[in-house]
Amino acid sequence: MTMSGRVLHAQLHLLDRQLIDHATGRLLGKVDDVELDLDADPPVVAALISGRERIPAGQVADIDTAVRIVNRDLDLEHHDDWTEQHIIDKIPGAGDATE
Repeated sequence: MTMSGRVLHAQLHLLDRQLIDHATGRLLGKVDDVELDLDADPPVVAALISGRERIPAGQVADIDTAVRIVNRDLDLEHHDDWTEQHIIDKIPGAGDATE
């Protein structure tokens, strides 16, 4: 993936990076995987994957120490909500931990 004249390596610059909402600065999750367009020459990143959501490359606003995205109706908190409801809330004494 090339952005602003730089070559980015998926493993180094994308995987496991924090996703941040470009407009609000809110933390949204992490990049779990990348989807490549192998028909392009050279192959390019077509989308980022976070949890069960696919974030098209066109929604990536900036890449530095985190990946800033334009959030267009993505439910990136699904896994956080599930983890909170099914795991954290069941830990004794953790009732106020998520607030």
